[in-house]
Amino acid sequence: MLNLLKIMLLLFFSFGFSQEKNISLAFISSEKTDADSFAGRDAFGFNYYVKDNVLKKESSQKKQEYKNLALGKIEKVDLQNPLQLVLFYKEMNAVVLLDNQLNETVKINFSEANPELQPLWVCMASQNQLWLFDFATQKLGLYNYLKRTFNPITVVFESPIVKTQSDYNYFYWINKENQLFASNIFGKINFLGNVPEYESMQIVSSKQLLLKKGTVLSIYDLGKETSQILPLQEKSIESFYYREQILSIFTDNEIRNYKLILP
Repeated sequence: MLNLLKIMLLLFFSFGFSQEKNISLAFISSEKTDADSFAGRDAFGFNYYVKDNVLKKESSQKKQEYKNLALGKIEKVDLQNPLQLVLFYKEMNAVVLLDNQLNETVKINFSEANPELQPLWVCMASQNQLWLFDFATQKLGLYNYLKRTFNPITVVFESPIVKTQSDYNYFYWINKENQLFASNIFGKINFLGNVPEYESMQIVSSKQLLLKKGTVLSIYDLGKETSQILPLQEKSIESFYYREQILSIFTDNEIRNYKLILP
């Protein structure tokens, strides 16, 4: 009986230790950059960044750019679909959709097309639609960019939004109380958990977040409420982007890429 107990304890501690070792991180490459801000990296190896309010798309073989200074500052670049990028110009109440060659496919001036709307957050959804949070009504909805129509799908939000992220089927947000929620395309809202203090973050899944605070980048488990620090060597981290197991870190003068496999 005593031997059985020892075996069970050994298995328990071995399992717990292996769980902490499930993160795999390996350096891949680095590239010099003079970017003002880093938007991300796609599956084809292109980096996207903003320099002097011009969107630039670069790989080792090709460089492209998109410029529309009349629309003001680029507030957000949505890289969810590299074949259909979304640029949100908050100051001018406008959105531009670009193809993979950075040609304009759709341009919407909400002040003209939908003057009743005051978009605070805009990003790609599915089926010719954009996720749009309307500041005027404090509601989340879907905007059909072909028909120029807005369909609110939620009730009024009670707490201000401080951070958002989306995919085709879900819109995620963190409110000022650091609570994380998700809404599906039908307006059903789920509470996913409380988020620790952070400076920047990326939602990896409904259970995992990448959080940056200072020069520390960690993976946070919403269910277990535990963090694991990534063993990075960078002395400065301006921003980061994670996609398809590639972690790209933007420092003050380069983009450093890692292969990151999460549990």
